[in-house]
This record gives sequence, structure tokens and C-alpha cells, in this order.
Amino acid sequence: MNLFLLLLSSALLGLVYYFSLIRMPADLRKSYLLLSGYRFVFFGIQSLFFYFLYDNATDSFVYHHALEELAVCFKQYPADCIEFFKSDYAELHISAGLKEYLYTEIRVTFFLKVVLPFFLLSVQNYYLTGMWLTFIGSICFMPFLSLHKKADTFLIWLLVLLIPSFTFWTVGILKEALVLPILFLLFYLLHSIIETKGEQIQSVLLFIVCMFIAWNIKYYLVALFCFVSMMYYVITYVRLSKFSVLISIVVLILGGIGLGHLHPAFHWKNFPEVVYISNHLTCTKYIQAYSCIPFDLDISWTSIFLNFPKAIVYAFFSPFPWQIHNVSSLFAAIEGYLFILLLVLTCYKYYTGKVIVPVKAWIVLLFILLAGGLLLLAAPNIGSFSRYRIFYLPLYGFIVFYYSGIMQSKASEQIKQYLGLKSA
Repeated sequence: MNLFLLLLSSALLGLVYYFSLIRMPADLRKSYLLLSGYRFVFFGIQSLFFYFLYDNATDSFVYHHALEELAVCFKQYPADCIEFFKSDYAELHISAGLKEYLYTEIRVTFFLKVVLPFFLLSVQNYYLTGMWLTFIGSICFMPFLSLHKKADTFLIWLLVLLIPSFTFWTVGILKEALVLPILFLLFYLLHSIIETKGEQIQSVLLFIVCMFIAWNIKYYLVALFCFVSMMYYVITYVRLSKFSVLISIVVLILGGIGLGHLHPAFHWKNFPEVVYISNHLTCTKYIQAYSCIPFDLDISWTSIFLNFPKAIVYAFFSPFPWQIHNVSSLFAAIEGYLFILLLVLTCYKYYTGKVIVPVKAWIVLLFILLAGGLLLLAAPNIGSFSRYRIFYLPLYGFIVFYYSGIMQSKASEQIKQYLGLKSA
């Protein structure tokens, strides 16, 4: 019976995917097929990595085991399902360890509530659940790509979404696999709301729902999304002048203060403590997989400033050759040094006058430099850093792909022709 249900659920996923493909605009269909197919392949690669390199001792399987125990509980005690969604876990017929986990890991618990319907739809199968979430992520990316379908940047953004490490960590049963695609969808919805001046109520409602889901799972990514979006619209729509720069700085400062009130972790007084605690937890939790990069941190801004230069070096040059110890670190090193090569090529073309890099691109690169250093201080080992850095990887990738000149190759033109794209 379980095999029949599994086949039925697989057929349903295939049917939903087929209808999503045929309903996709004709000029986006091949791109969607490429992106979604690539992501499904990477979910298979991710599963192999998790099994052979990490012995399934990853967050994905922790979530899966928790969902399995909850599903057994709901099957025997249906009323417990209501209590679970009401966040009343004390009376649930589950183990004491899972109860404590639900109470302490609030963001994970919310993620489990979102994923639970897909888990049940997948007949409690890990791989089918991962494919559902991978499919949903692919759907979320497409509206964002549609904003660029008539521009030369379409192929660049498509290539950005195909960056191996970005894809690896945005498929399967992971919080990032749900939240990051939603952030791309949120940008599309925000753009639509601004362009229509809020007249499309469905876009406004969907924006609020998606923002609520993303905030409760990865609030700091939503905060960064708000910050980056604000910077983008200020740079795009405000004419550059001394007055506009001053106004922009004031707006950004007020935005930072506002984020501090939205969540205490963003308050400037609490931030050093947040970095220190994250640093300690990372080194304690993942020390068996990767050796921790030593930093002399305490709960002060002074220690952050003193350790920051070292953090920047490790953020952009790790894994160093002596840090490569398995297949995943080898791939991370290859990808990282390819990006450095493209960045050097971009700088070379800029200084030789072969390309014009606008001020806003340098501002974004400065932001990435600061974010990378802070992130490595908070997550000072290569494994966790490689995972968490994907929040800024799309912007980094876009800049070096766009200004390094690699998109002007003959291969790029052939890809455009295949995907039915027009050259600008």
C-alpha cells in the first residue's frame, strides 16, 4: 500500500510539474526546464554527499526524523495536530527530546509546520519531500527571471541561479531551500507592487504571506533582503548628488535602527554578543567536520574590528590548499578561486578602460566584503561558511559575470539562441 501511495504521490508531482511547464510563458519555458532540471539533479548530488560524506548526520535528516515522529503521533492522536499548529507542544504524544527541540528551536519548528503538508503528501518519503521543495523553489525563481527576459541580464541571472554551491544549498529539505527562492519571489512582488502602486491586491497579500513565512524561518535573511532592496531602489530611482547621498545615508541609518527594533539580534549593542555566541556554537557543533578558524573574540565591537582583517582574508580565500580534505572542500575551493579570478579580471578591465563599472557595483562589492567578514566571524569554519555565504553569492556572481566580459563570448550567444533570448 505504501508503495502504491508513493507512486501516486510521485505521479502527482510529475503532473504538477508538467502543468507548470506548459503554463509557463513560451519565452521562459526552456529556461524553466533547464533551471528546474538542473536543480533536481543537484538534489540527487546533495543526497549522495549527505549519505557518503556526512553519514546523513545533517540538518535535513534531523528535520525529516522530527517530521516522521510527528506524523506517527498525528496518525494515532489526530487532535495533536491542532495542538502542534497552536504551538502547544506540552501535551503532544511525542518524545521529551522532540518536545524540548520544538520549544527551543522556534524557527525550525515553524519550518516544520510549513513543510509538514508536503511531507504527508510525499507519504513521509525523504526524497519525494525534497523534490517537492526543490520544485517550489524553481517556481519561485521564475517570476524574478521574467523581470529580465527582455534584457541582456536575463542570461546572467539564470547563470547566477546555476552557481553550483548556491544550487546545492537551495534544494532539498533545508531552510535556505525554502527561504532564498521566496526572497527572489518577494523582490518580484515588491517590484510589481511599486509599478502598479499597490493596485493588485493579490500581489500585496502574497507579499505579506511570503514575508511572514520567510521572516519566521530566516529573519536575518529577510532583514538583508529589506536592506538590499532599499539600497537598490535608492540607487536606481534617486539621482546621484550630494543631497541624495546624504538622504540615502539617513534612510539607511533609520532602516538599521528599525531592524534593531524588529529583532533584538540586530540592535547595535547586541550584535557583538550575537556574533560571539554564533562563533562559539559553530566551533562546538561542527568541529568534527571542519577545524575552526581561531579568532580572539569577546563581546565587544573592538574585538570585531581587530579580527575583521583576518576574517576578510579567510572569507575570500578559503578553503586554502591546506584546508582541502574532502570532495566538498575541493569543489568549494575551485568555485571560490574561479570567482576571485573573475573579480581580478573585472578590476583589470576597469583599470584598463575596457569596461565601465558604475559606483553602485563597487558599493555592492564593498557590502559583500563587509558581509563576508562578519559572516566568517560568526561561522568560522569552511563548511558552515560555504553554506551561509549563499545569501550574498547571487549579487557577487552577477557583478563578476556582468563586468568580467565572459557573457560576450560566442558560447553565450549560442545559449541565448537556444533559450530563445534576444541580444540587447
